[in-house]
Amino acid sequence: MRPNLCPVVIGAQRVYTSFKPTRYVDAIVAIAGTIIYAGSLDEANRVAARMASILGCRARHEIFDGIAVPGFVDAHMHLASLGFESEGVDLRSVDSIDALKTILAREAERFSGWVYGRGWDQERMGSWPTRYDLDDIVPDKPVVLMRVCGHVAVVNTRALEELGLLKTGRSEYVDYGCDGSPTGILYEEEAYRAYERARQGADYVKLILRGQEALLRNGVTMVGAMDVSAGEAAGLVAAWRSGLLRVRTRAYISWSLFEQLSTAGAAFASLGDDMLRFVGIKLYMDGSLGARTAWLREPYSDANTIGKPLLDSKRLAQRAKQAQSRGFDVAVHAIGDAALAEALRGLEASRCRCRIEHASLATPDLIDYMSRLGLRVAVQPRFVVSDYWAVERLGDRARWVYPFKTMLSRGIQLGFSSDAPVEPVNPLEGVYAAVTRGALASVTKSESLDVETAMHLYTQGSALVLGETRAGCLESGCYADVAILESDPLEETIEILPDIRVVATIVGGEVAWRRV
Repeated sequence: MRPNLCPVVIGAQRVYTSFKPTRYVDAIVAIAGTIIYAGSLDEANRVAARMASILGCRARHEIFDGIAVPGFVDAHMHLASLGFESEGVDLRSVDSIDALKTILAREAERFSGWVYGRGWDQERMGSWPTRYDLDDIVPDKPVVLMRVCGHVAVVNTRALEELGLLKTGRSEYVDYGCDGSPTGILYEEEAYRAYERARQGADYVKLILRGQEALLRNGVTMVGAMDVSAGEAAGLVAAWRSGLLRVRTRAYISWSLFEQLSTAGAAFASLGDDMLRFVGIKLYMDGSLGARTAWLREPYSDANTIGKPLLDSKRLAQRAKQAQSRGFDVAVHAIGDAALAEALRGLEASRCRCRIEHASLATPDLIDYMSRLGLRVAVQPRFVVSDYWAVERLGDRARWVYPFKTMLSRGIQLGFSSDAPVEPVNPLEGVYAAVTRGALASVTKSESLDVETAMHLYTQGSALVLGETRAGCLESGCYADVAILESDPLEETIEILPDIRVVATIVGGEVAWRRV
């Protein structure tokens, strides 16, 4: 997107310029994608007219019958995966193995190569799927179906053959049955590898633009795109160079891509502009609570395992130092309390004031530790709805799951995100979850936030986690990135929040999406 040098007046019934503190005006004026005035509509028109006269052009006006808020900022999501999911088999509704097989049978024919999908949850289905369940439906094409969390996949026998996992030798990321053969359940890096094989040859520009469309429909104007692969990075650059990128993207590349870049890393970090920047790397300490691969200090309450450690503090410190030496930020996935503790030790050793992703099980000692280190934390409020099994899985420890209010009280820079496609991309669903606490309300109600705080964390709070001071706000000097809502989230009842529709999304003063 090239900025328009003629002034634009953007007005609404109310234009919220920020939420902490909560301030609002009648209108804003922007030139070249940046706000130069925020105040009354009459003065906005006068400012725009004066600037138009100086610039020798005509002022434009975008006046909406709705509520304007800063464009939402999603600090942690997966852009290409969001686009990819729309082409795959949607398994979020399945509540049994038979239901999974029924949907797979209906959808498999449309795939010429790998059959892929996402969204199943063994808790909802009552048992784990196996390769034999998939073989019953699709014996002749490779199939990979990701669990909803993205840390576990089930594949069929043909896929195991394609991946070389039926050969002799065992992998810690492959589940084996009593007979010693793979069950079809793959964890972490093997699950990722299977899904990447399914994406081989994909048109990444197409996937990125499809994901971008979903974001714009939901008023999201900036994202932290996490774990970006070589294919996705190339797609982002191609979309940016073609002027097709309409959501401001801050990319955190995978460790494997960072290693491939070698000494070119510093040059790569400087590539882009306000629409696209490659700003960091993504590292993993553990998996997910849903798959019982998150690394805990004590065993799960419903299984004799502590999860799967993926990285130790020493290697984390080494990698963080390498990344920082080339100008990159570091985002560290840590969900379990053991993973979080190990991550904090590594970041302290590297002297990296970096990011923690998720911090799902954060006990008071770990919250204080994060605060002392001055770390930024990207959390996903919608997880409190999805993790309905948390009390059974963690027992008494569930009271320390997603402690947003406590983190804020310790001065931690917190930002909200969706982790899409893991959770719906709609920020107002996240706001609703943060206020109501969803399935965890019975044990964590004290961590509920008010609507203003939640809105702040999905706008300016998330921007600050990304290191951005001009996003998530509509004051002079901020990006002219705006979400127009049909009603005011601060005045609606809590139950209505997820259903408030976006009327239009403006990026850099230009309408990037409009409801018709």
